[in-house]
Amino acid sequence: MNILSDCLSQLTEHLRGDSSVKGLLITGSVAYGYSSPHSDMNIMIIVSDQEFEERFQSGSLHYDGAECKVGRSLHNIDGKYISMAYLEKVARFGSEPARFAFLGAIVVFSDIPELRDVLNTITEYPMSLKQNNIHRFYAQFEAWYGECRQALKRDDAYLLHQAVMNMVLFGGRMVLAHNEMLYPGHKWMMRVLEGVREKPERLREQIQSLMAEPKEAMIEQFYRHITEFRNWGIGDMKWADYVIRDSELHWMQGSLSVAEL
Repeated sequence: MNILSDCLSQLTEHLRGDSSVKGLLITGSVAYGYSSPHSDMNIMIIVSDQEFEERFQSGSLHYDGAECKVGRSLHNIDGKYISMAYLEKVARFGSEPARFAFLGAIVVFSDIPELRDVLNTITEYPMSLKQNNIHRFYAQFEAWYGECRQALKRDDAYLLHQAVMNMVLFGGRMVLAHNEMLYPGHKWMMRVLEGVREKPERLREQIQSLMAEPKEAMIEQFYRHITEFRNWGIGDMKWADYVIRDSELHWMQGSLSVAEL
């Protein structure tokens, strides 16, 4: 961390001279406790709401350490610009990966008295959504299980790969929700799953085996491994209705990810 600490000191001094900068956070693997000697340092630079809006409109939200022309290159530091308005939106209705991004965040400096309270709110698991989210994840799990069976019948390698990955994703999300743990996104999902208190036995081994050899027997085994782990509170829910709403008609909400365009 010596080189990165030196770079961070230079960056802090540089940013302190910018009146639009209100604070600096260390996030990512360093904050999560997952860093290695080769890890970059991820940061979030809190700027004024006006500065953030201008950057949002111009598409210049990424911070590259090479931008900072002080002393040595800061190429080991990577980050983005945010604002308090952005943080407040994450606290109110941010996705779980957006929330997880602030888990363990280290405040390097801040001119915002309420910053720590907002960060604490952001990283709380949304208990009010827990059971509904489990229902939604279960519906996707069932749907992708069905797609796995279709892919095997059609000998469709592409569909099989996608279906298996999504079974793992939504089965994993069910386990995370049961443990009231935020979903971190794909990059850290396996790492977070390893650390949860309650999970099916040998879950990681089951996932690795399924992805390495997505045969019918492995798919059936993983399906049972998740569905029989506990009473998920599903009852007689019509899971297909959840799939129609969340997958087929999601575009009607007026917000599409790039993968849905």
